[in-house]
Amino acid sequence: MFVLESVWRPAAPTAQVWSVLADPRFTWPDWWPGLTAGAIHGVVGPDGLAAPGTWTQLRVRSPLGYALRFRLDLTETTAPSDGVPGRARMDVTGDLEGRADVTVSDGAPSSAEVRLLWQVTPRPPWFRAAATLAPAPLAWAHSHVMRAGERGLTAHLSPAPPA
Repeated sequence: MFVLESVWRPAAPTAQVWSVLADPRFTWPDWWPGLTAGAIHGVVGPDGLAAPGTWTQLRVRSPLGYALRFRLDLTETTAPSDGVPGRARMDVTGDLEGRADVTVSDGAPSSAEVRLLWQVTPRPPWFRAAATLAPAPLAWAHSHVMRAGERGLTAHLSPAPPA
């Protein structure tokens, strides 16, 4: 099993970051390079954001040349409120099996901190073998993909330059 944690620090308020990450239309591929979505089933909660029952099928291109396909099923979500972090838990199935947790909390003044925790097991035999024989390149690839996501989210949240 891989336990992979990434921390993002986009220069935007916690509520703004949460609203992008919890969009029931699952717009992550709009700003995350290498990530594409297949089918999406959005369930809208009373706050207008994604609620349990939301799911999406994803494809992630690795900088090492392979692609992983998996489905994320939102099982639990709590929006950030009064200094209490927001949290989303997702079941992961497909080429990766396990769980993903996203926590959004207050970071530096007027900034959010996003913590992404993946606890997953690879399913394709080639990937399990690579994970055993050469875990470092796979960890590097994961870090590369996650850094691209952080840069994409930061750019997406940045105000447009004046014309």
